[in-house]
Amino acid sequence: MYNVIQLFIKYGAHILFVVLEVICFTLIINYNKAQKDIFINSSNVLAGKITEQRNKILEFTNLRSQNDSLMRENANLIENLIAIEYATDAIPESDSLLSKFSLIPTRVINSTVYLRNNYFTLDKGSRQGVQPEMGVIGAHQGLIGIVKNVSDNYAGVISLLNSYTRISCSVKGRNGHGTLEWRNSSPLKMNITGFPKHDVIAVGDTVITSGYSTIFPRGLLIGVIEDFTVPSGSNNYNITVKLFNDLTSTKYAYVIQNRFAAEQIKLEKELMNE
Repeated sequence: MYNVIQLFIKYGAHILFVVLEVICFTLIINYNKAQKDIFINSSNVLAGKITEQRNKILEFTNLRSQNDSLMRENANLIENLIAIEYATDAIPESDSLLSKFSLIPTRVINSTVYLRNNYFTLDKGSRQGVQPEMGVIGAHQGLIGIVKNVSDNYAGVISLLNSYTRISCSVKGRNGHGTLEWRNSSPLKMNITGFPKHDVIAVGDTVITSGYSTIFPRGLLIGVIEDFTVPSGSNNYNITVKLFNDLTSTKYAYVIQNRFAAEQIKLEKELMNE
């Protein structure tokens, strides 16, 4: 109580001034129509500005959940595109190839692009279903890399821009297939070796995955043919591919789960050991 009295003694004049100002302001507003209209209009403008800023803050705080929702929807769309690639005129049963592949939406939280052996780090790990030897693609089906190792909540991915990258690929509409490699040059370009020269190709043709592995399904986009030559004495093209994905600015990715990968790998090992 003593402290309250001391407060009033010290700041009493200021408090009284503020109280009188409020009373005067209230009387002016209540008994003068023009001033009342101005006050109401100004209050509405101020309230509108406050509401607008509040909505912007709420939208910003909700961006992550909205983004997660969009990534899940995009994953479903890509899964459907992959399913269509494998579908035939006779629609398979729900537990067959149409559901062979599923996608795990992730974010790229770290990456390199200018080293000899580049990598990505994703914000999903074994707890979310990510395992080594799973393929990783971008938002528009373009390839990004292959999962190398995982922890509970993170995954390390070997980027396409890596000297050890070897991915089976083909040219859309052609029968042959080759091996996609990166030769430590541009982060936007890769090379294909082993593609037979009897298959006619052209600049601008689309390069896709061949599906000859458990990592990537058939038909995923890689890039377009930018240039090609046939080395002297060779039966294969040397092809330069311009990638669809710009790996220098990748922020979001999808890890591909192949439900039947273990079964296929087991069978192939048994054949090799016979």
